Amino acid sequence: MEDKMFNDIIDSIINNASDDEIEIIREKLNNHLINHIYDTNIHEELSNNYDSSFCPHCQNKHIIKYGKDNKGNQRYLCKECLKTFSSITGSLLSYTKKQPYQWFEYIQSLFNGDTLARSAAIVGISEQTSLVWRHKILSILATLTDDDPVLSDTVYLDEKLNVVSHPGKHIENKEKVKRGMSHQKRNIVCAIDQHNNKVIQVSETGRIHSKELYKIYKDKIPSTCQVVSDSLRSYHKLMKDLKVKWVKIPSGKKEKDGYTLKKINDLHSSIDLFLYKYRGISDKYLRNYIGLYKYKDQHNKYYQKKIFLHIFKEIVNSLCALRFSDFKYDSKFFAI
Repeated sequence: MEDKMFNDIIDSIINNASDDEIEIIREKLNNHLINHIYDTNIHEELSNNYDSSFCPHCQNKHIIKYGKDNKGNQRYLCKECLKTFSSITGSLLSYTKKQPYQWFEYIQSLFNGDTLARSAAIVGISEQTSLVWRHKILSILATLTDDDPVLSDTVYLDEKLNVVSHPGKHIENKEKVKRGMSHQKRNIVCAIDQHNNKVIQVSETGRIHSKELYKIYKDKIPSTCQVVSDSLRSYHKLMKDLKVKWVKIPSGKKEKDGYTLKKINDLHSSIDLFLYKYRGISDKYLRNYIGLYKYKDQHNKYYQKKIFLHIFKEIVNSLCALRFSDFKYDSKFFAI
């Protein structure tokens, strides 16, 4: 079709359409564009880079080609476990009949902090499905952000305590939440350096041990660093094992030699504010929500179209260990 004829047809449609009809056209074009980007760019790259030399189910290498699926993806058959797979096996879109644009809109809604009901309404799915989609995406983000950066120069560290919660689970003789450290509190281990690089990991409950702290920090805080913290007992052995210079702020004091804990306290406040929007988070899924916090922190301009397309690409091309059947018969799966 010639350009002039095409433009005349478009102009005719727009000029005779109402505002609501133009909005419908805009949405359909946008959805078509997202699907097109996935089919011709994201999915193509995934297929080209796919390693089909072993079975993702049993790791066996006795593989044969086994036709193509209804979307044109090459299928493979494992002669050992007799299961089939393709380049999208294990990704979000391998377990759904929904369109790529729907996942795009859902991920966008999740990053915007929308409620489950709001996300469900945007995409056109049930709230139960919305809950499953959220947890599948969060599990991917937790994996993508699991490896924290190496810190440098001056490092500030402290643990944030989060109340252990099990929504949807009936607990006999429920204990009153205790103040301070107890088995009712989960440690979120936090460290931030002067360049704003961060280490954030969900750790053990109760009083944290130096052995646990060392496991988290041994490859993240080099001996060339200077560490600023309070005088928690577990830190004495930690600092000795890390072989760092330690600026220990005494109990009851706010600073020492001009150093304060404001930077780490601000990080705690930021995490608190983020988690507050998702009141009722089950302890089981805390690591996944922290993964969302870390990913948004690493991609703080996620709202820009080009950056969000990269985010969409990374998420849908990542492996997801969870499937809908993992939640289907779990009567305790009520918490966000």
